[in-house]
Formats: sequence, C-alpha cells, structure tokens
Amino acid sequence: MTKLPRELRKQRCIMTTDSEWEMITGRARRAGMTNSRFIVERILQAVERQPAVAESADAPPVLRPGVQQRMALAMLVLARIEEQRLRDTGGTALWDRLVAEETEYLDCEDLLPGEARHG
Repeated sequence: MTKLPRELRKQRCIMTTDSEWEMITGRARRAGMTNSRFIVERILQAVERQPAVAESADAPPVLRPGVQQRMALAMLVLARIEEQRLRDTGGTALWDRLVAEETEYLDCEDLLPGEARHG
C-alpha cells in the first residue's frame, strides 16, 4: 500500500470548561496521547460508529443507545425534581393535570388523522 505524504497539522481551538479539560487531560494521559490527539481520535471513532443516516433532511438524528439512555435518565431525574418541587409548594393538582395531559398527548401521538383511540 502506498503511503500518502503526511498532512501538515495545524493548530485549532476548542472551548471547554476547566473541569472538562481536566477530564480530557486525565483520559488522554491514560491513553498515552496528547489532549489534541485524544480528542481527534475519539471524535473520529465516534463518527465511524454512527449508523448510516437517511439523507432526507426530515430524518431524525441518530443517537447511540448509551447517549439515549443518559438522556432518558437525565429527563427522569429532572422530572422527579420538578414533581417534588411542585408538591412541596402545593402544586400537586397542577402536576397531576400536566401528567394527564401529556399522557393523553403521547397516547394519541401515533394515531392517523381522524383515527380514534380505542381502549
């Protein structure tokens, strides 16, 4: 296999918080890489693992199962915090009404126009 000439690497800039940078630095050291190489390798690995996405602009974004699970967990935790906050401030009826409305919305979300919900 013919080896291509090495591309010139150029300095780039990313923005992180101090805690994010510390986390990146620790993981890069454990991997035996510089921060820059670690970031590039991780991003390229993530891109390679992504399933093919339909070319339609209407196609929903594809998230890895681990990302979906973390997002679901975060939403559940936030909902529980908000539920408790409302209950602590006397908003139990409001919480119950909102849950009922959203449950009805989710139950009907996949129905075709004019189709009635059974059950």
